[in-house]
Amino acid sequence: MVDDGFYTSFSEKMKLDEIDIENLKWILEKESSTLSCKYCVKQNLLSWSNITGETQRNINVIAEFDKAEEYIKKNGYTEYHPEGTNYWSSDAPVAVQFYPYHESKINVCSKCGAVFLTYTEYSGHGPQHRIRYIKKNLIVS
Repeated sequence: MVDDGFYTSFSEKMKLDEIDIENLKWILEKESSTLSCKYCVKQNLLSWSNITGETQRNINVIAEFDKAEEYIKKNGYTEYHPEGTNYWSSDAPVAVQFYPYHESKINVCSKCGAVFLTYTEYSGHGPQHRIRYIKKNLIVS
């Protein structure tokens, strides 16, 4: 992946930029074509997982979704699974209007450009920082 300054400009800002689905797809096109990466371990993060410190150090937060607050108010903690998938499915749709995507931050691997969504899960016994590698074909409007 060639860094044309796009990722750097995002990470240097204090407030995260807000992007829409089309911009997310554009960022996904910048990813290298490798199937795996030893820095971000994208090959192991096809479904929601707890993020490790090592992976966290190798990705950079670049943006958040526009209209996130609107989607949170409208859909709350409702998930979107029209094809019988579930939260843990590697083929679950990425629907930014629904939980947990609407409260996720967009991250990029500093080595291969892989795109991840991250958020903090507060239910259960304590906060858990979650991550999922995003594939363009799973994004739904």
